[in-house]
Amino acid sequence: METERKVDNNSDAFLESIKELPSWVEAYKLNHWSPSQLTSSDDMWGYKYLYLTQEQRRKLPGNSKMFAGVCLGDMAIAKFANFLWMNEVGKGLVKKELPPERKIFEKVLDKFNLYEPVNEKDAEDYAVIKKGLAIAFETLKKGIRSIELSNPVECERCVSMYLDGCTIPTIGRIDIEDSNNIIEMKTKWRRRGRPRKDGTCNYALPKLQEDYLGFEDHLSQLAFYYFANNEKKKPHLFVMHEEDYKVFTPENCEELKPENLKKHLHRLTLVAQRRERLLNNHQGKDTWYQDVVPNFKHFFWQGMGEHKEIAMKLWGLT
Repeated sequence: METERKVDNNSDAFLESIKELPSWVEAYKLNHWSPSQLTSSDDMWGYKYLYLTQEQRRKLPGNSKMFAGVCLGDMAIAKFANFLWMNEVGKGLVKKELPPERKIFEKVLDKFNLYEPVNEKDAEDYAVIKKGLAIAFETLKKGIRSIELSNPVECERCVSMYLDGCTIPTIGRIDIEDSNNIIEMKTKWRRRGRPRKDGTCNYALPKLQEDYLGFEDHLSQLAFYYFANNEKKKPHLFVMHEEDYKVFTPENCEELKPENLKKHLHRLTLVAQRRERLLNNHQGKDTWYQDVVPNFKHFFWQGMGEHKEIAMKLWGLT
């Protein structure tokens, strides 16, 4: 069985309501913000969205940890979702009713097996993650069940809103929700230790903090989803690694109380406002990078392969 409903608050609908659309929207091919865009560094964002084309962005190198997180998300959808919002050609976002799934782990493992590591280090990480993937699935199920969601459960629903003082909308998709709760998922994987004498490395489970430290970006994204839902759903930050999980809520995390979520939303707003000023100042020209200070020591650049060198050349650092 399948039900379909086009999302009302997509970027095109928002843009049609803007009387005087800035010229930089078309020049830079940028018609909305997303929570993930607004939590990325200015240099990485600029390189991805102002220098590269959409087709080039899709070909950017990933890594096994990112891919494993996607696979766990697939497992969560297959196990808990009654509905999934999906893009369909000619229809946009539609809401699909999902039948009960069997052999969830086996199906997702088939997908995981298709991953091709980008380098030797990534291949080692991939092998370690694969060994613990079944355990991670059991941890995922235990953790999501602890939140006690009620049917129907939806995944990947699109929500939108204007951040204060911004011309274009911000649009995001919620990981998991029911009528009363929204969940933002964060997966962590074993960390590589120092090399042994034989060249091999030990991999240890990361610590799951007792507080929100280390999850500021995810709190900001969750703040967006909370206010885009008109503050009607209880926010949950679900953090897990292979063997354990933690669920942060307003009851055990001060940062998830409404007054502090406002501060996290304001953080996103300041980023969006600053970037719109940058785009307006350069009016579609390829001079935007002159107002962005890069940090190529940041770990985001470490897995970018040849793109790091291209970006360093762009900023005149090679």
